[in-house]
Amino acid sequence: MARLFQLCMAATLAVCMSAPAAFAKEYKFGDHTSSTLTVKAWQSFGAEEYEDAIVYARKCVELYQEPAREMQAGLEDYVTGTNDEVFSYWALNDVATSLFIQAKSLIALERTDEARAVIQELVDNFTFGQCWDPSGGWFWRPAEAAGELL
Repeated sequence: MARLFQLCMAATLAVCMSAPAAFAKEYKFGDHTSSTLTVKAWQSFGAEEYEDAIVYARKCVELYQEPAREMQAGLEDYVTGTNDEVFSYWALNDVATSLFIQAKSLIALERTDEARAVIQELVDNFTFGQCWDPSGGWFWRPAEAAGELL
């Protein structure tokens, strides 16, 4: 009887230990471009899927923060000129936007301390990133907008 109990407990433990992996969400990052990841983060945020938005935003930052830092380092102010000139700073723009989305998602989840740290990262390191507003046809500035979040 004791052996049967041990076997049952071992089986139960094995099932419980594997349960998180069985229920873990698998994310589809598409082609892994910064624009795809940023769009997926925006879409998730709009659907109030804040954890998903954070995952997509973090992936964008993880993959593109180095080119974004290089682009930021070469600037003394916001890029002006044609849309193409602003879009040529794609990594900086998408990383800044992704950090903004991440901060908004963290605020929605009431994780204010984490949001503050993300906002600080955005303001300190990706200040000159810009985000295209397709409905308004203009660029807005995530670092400036982030200052108004908290």
